[in-house]
Amino acid sequence: MSLRPHIIKRVLLGQPIPTSEERHQRLSKKTALSIFSSDPISSSAYATEEILVVLVGAGVVLSRASLYISMVIAVLLAIVILSYQQTIRAYPNGGGSYIVSTANLGRAPGLVAATALMIDYVMTVAVSVAAGVAAVTSALPAAYPYRVIISVVVIALVALVNLRGVRESGRVFMAPTYGFVIMAGGLIIVGIVRYFTGSLHSATAGPALPGNGLGMLGFFLLLRAFTAGCTTLTGTEAISNGVPAFKPPESRNAAITLGIMGIILGSLLLGITYLSQALHLVPSTEQTILSQLGRAVYGNGSFLYYMLQVATMAILFLAGNTSFADFPRLSYILARDGLMPRQFMNRGDKLAFSNGIIGLAVLSITIVVIFGANVTRMIPLYAVGVFVSFTLSQAGMVVHWYRLRTDGWRRRAIMNGVGSVATAIVAGMQMVTKFTEGAFIVLIAGALLVFIFDRISRHYQRISRILSPERIDRSHLSSIARSRPRTTVILFVSQVNELTARAIAMGHAIAPDDFRAVNISSDPDQADRLLETWEDTELGVPLTVVESPFREFVRPAVEYIQSLEPSPSHSVTVIIPEFIVEHWWEHVLHNQNALRLKAALLGLPWVVVTSVPFHIGRSDAEAAEMQGN
Repeated sequence: MSLRPHIIKRVLLGQPIPTSEERHQRLSKKTALSIFSSDPISSSAYATEEILVVLVGAGVVLSRASLYISMVIAVLLAIVILSYQQTIRAYPNGGGSYIVSTANLGRAPGLVAATALMIDYVMTVAVSVAAGVAAVTSALPAAYPYRVIISVVVIALVALVNLRGVRESGRVFMAPTYGFVIMAGGLIIVGIVRYFTGSLHSATAGPALPGNGLGMLGFFLLLRAFTAGCTTLTGTEAISNGVPAFKPPESRNAAITLGIMGIILGSLLLGITYLSQALHLVPSTEQTILSQLGRAVYGNGSFLYYMLQVATMAILFLAGNTSFADFPRLSYILARDGLMPRQFMNRGDKLAFSNGIIGLAVLSITIVVIFGANVTRMIPLYAVGVFVSFTLSQAGMVVHWYRLRTDGWRRRAIMNGVGSVATAIVAGMQMVTKFTEGAFIVLIAGALLVFIFDRISRHYQRISRILSPERIDRSHLSSIARSRPRTTVILFVSQVNELTARAIAMGHAIAPDDFRAVNISSDPDQADRLLETWEDTELGVPLTVVESPFREFVRPAVEYIQSLEPSPSHSVTVIIPEFIVEHWWEHVLHNQNALRLKAALLGLPWVVVTSVPFHIGRSDAEAAEMQGN
């Protein structure tokens, strides 16, 4: 019976992996690209659309602004990639924003960087999955009303895959990642060839919106379009966080993978934007820009079109895996440093940080439900944090190079400095342009998280000081040993049975001179019957009845214990008999007084709780029936 949950766990997660096998779970560049780059690569599926949503709002569709904006984003991407390649080489054990910022700028900037990243990881999962659902509903409009439910199910499945371990999740995510790169890359190549040969025409039936060109756009709208497209850069830090997950040489393999990711992402962004501009595509709530492009290039309803939609859906659904790879790792580091609950340091049977994976899934599902799986509504909350972390990380690297002052440090410092300034400008733009659309929520959430991290840290520091070996008062221990403190044992009784007899035997062994049996009674008649049975059984211990006029058990029991005045010279041991049923569902058929009393007694100093379990199996039930016959 007890093995059933274990069997279910093995079916869902697979066989456990011993710690000695951890090195064999390292990732090759090919596998790591699918795990750490699915988020940034997948963002090319909707980044162009988010740029066009802003431009369409200005009444300009035929202008070249979208392509120019994509070019600037591609340049920014190159700067960030080059900067983080330096970070990878400088921090081969993982150079995430939190580590770099804390080491070089101090604790407060490190906390801000960690907070910004954690918010971005949650939003990455929510936005990418919602975008994947949009790809589904573009091809299957009948599924549109169920987009929230589909999103929740997908997030749960991605979390389950990650709970199975890093290597297994890598195998799962390779096909969607490379499938999308092939289908989207093929779309761009075929589309450009057809466009220049004159055989490609727009798939949209509606007329272009009026507009007089780029001059009609205000500077503010340009900034909004640019910051919306900057969601492309989310997830680019993941590889620098996960350097230890690569096969040796870790730093070199991670830097190469980061460069490949940057080339793929930049090419997809520019290609999709160019074709969208050339075909004058207009964003629609019913169909994504990439879907419109697929219909135009591959043919409406063609096999390749549906292959593109399936590949887009798959990579967007699994794009959150970048966050599932990094959020638990960052949670582990923060827990190690005393900033998050220590449960996040635990590694599951598959060497994955299970609590971090589950926590990320719960948070992202909450966001999806609140925002109705609407990508456009969630975008203002997205990517604000990541550019703050970019800025702090690169500023920290400038300080790092200045402190080392090794050969070539000026060139490296300048490169990271340029990256820091560029990302700081983008972060400022996002704060300004997205503030009223929801970015203020990120600021509030960030401040709250920093406060929580600080309170957790203070708690652990306080506990550490209290439990320090240096605080042990040896003279106090000696005096207690000489005085032999008094011990009182209490057994709470509700009926007379074999379990009661076992508990009495234990109580006599602990404190033969001060052992008390107590019944908390709310029914005088029942108490009289219990006393009669108690005397007839001749258990050798007097039974004290404590009246409970309000039919409670826990509070009268606690008050009775407190009346004994537990202290360093007088400890109280409470024996709680418990019977363990055979089937899990049988627990709901019995009261939980024992559990509630245990919880209440945890708050009383110098009170010890001892459980006496009595396992009730099939043999016990059969024996009882035989005695009854």
